Amino acid sequence: MGNTPKGNRPLLISLIAILEFVGGILTILLGALAGSLLSASFAGLGSILGIFFIVLGLIALVVGYGFWTGAKWGWWIGIILYALGVISSLASIVVGSVFSIVGLIVDVLLIYYMTRPNVKAWFGV
Repeated sequence: MGNTPKGNRPLLISLIAILEFVGGILTILLGALAGSLLSASFAGLGSILGIFFIVLGLIALVVGYGFWTGAKWGWWIGIILYALGVISSLASIVVGSVFSIVGLIVDVLLIYYMTRPNVKAWFGV
């Protein structure tokens, strides 16, 4: 298998994977809840929001799996999502949201961490 990780899974990768699993499950539950509660009052909106959150939750579960197993595609998805987070945070800061600075710092630190040699080795990158 070309996607087999090398060495031991880095501790922070394990923690991120667990957070992705938990976040994914909670987001799917939120989607199901939003879909059922809002559909009664706002028919189309509830269904659209419910589906949106369920899809986000499924993406989080896939990312968590990729991190946990050390799949090369998991590393790439992580880098892409963190880069999108940086862009989103910068755009929010430009329009005046000072709270996005925390998100920016977290995403930059995660990109830095994901590019460390032992992490890249785990993902086979």
